[in-house]
Formats: sequence, C-alpha cells, structure tokens
Amino acid sequence: MTLSTPSPEDPGPSPMPGDGATDPIVVEATPMGVREALARMRARYTPLQQGPDTLGMAETVLAEVLNNVVEHAYGQGDSGPIELRLERRGGRLLVDVRDFGIPMPDGIMPCGTLPTDDDTGDGPPEGGFGWFLIRALARDLCYARVGDQNRLSFCVPLAET
Repeated sequence: MTLSTPSPEDPGPSPMPGDGATDPIVVEATPMGVREALARMRARYTPLQQGPDTLGMAETVLAEVLNNVVEHAYGQGDSGPIELRLERRGGRLLVDVRDFGIPMPDGIMPCGTLPTDDDTGDGPPEGGFGWFLIRALARDLCYARVGDQNRLSFCVPLAET
C-alpha cells in the first residue's frame, strides 16, 4: 500500500545517510494504524545509547496529526492509507503526512485556539486541543491539497541529548 511515488518534482524529505528516511511508513487510518506508525517512528529514531527521550515532543505532535486524519479526514466508518515520510536532520524531525481523506475545511488548517470554558458544569470541553498542541509544538506547518491527496508537512525540534 503506497500513496505516492516520489518524483523529481515532489521527492518529499531527502533522506540522510543512515537515518532510514528512504522508506515511507504506510499504515491504515485506524487507531491501531496510528499506534503502529508511532511505534515505527520510535523504532527508527530512538537513539541506541541511554539518555533523555528526544522524541517525546515529536511523538505528541505526530499522534495528534494522525488521530485527526483518522477522525476527520477519513471519518467514521471510513479508512484508507496514511503515508509518513520522516527525516531526522540535526536537531529536528521533518515530517510529511499524506492521505486521501476529505480536505481540511476551506483548504486551510484550523487556527488551534483553545476551546472556551462555557461554565456548563459538564466538565471540560471535548476537542479543540489537538491543533492547539500541533501549532504550539511544531514548526513550519504547511498544508496543501494536491489532487485528491492531503499533504501536511512540518518539523519538530528534538530535545538535546
């Protein structure tokens, strides 16, 4: 299962020697697919030596993005492939996410403001935190609808080791 074939016009992140970026990660747009993608990202980029967890922020952002694809791009009852192209470049993880779900509303990313507390007494509001976290932690966010494909790219700073 693959979403796209790299071409000279659209190669995605360029692989660095030894970082494993040459093989995209392709998973089904399901909660288990999200778990698989996160586990494969960790397996690919966890340092061999013991030390601080440098992938925590990247994992948080990627989990929010992938869950949004599952819940909103494909929606209830629908599924399809999600392709991740990842590249570790210095102190950053470059991420390119692609899917064939529905486009973002009006073709733009949500603004990511926190939901307001409406004092209904029903507890905290449900939803609205994902894009806030994505925008707070990721850099260089870029969304495009190319043909029938959603493409979201961004980078996440990695903690210093």
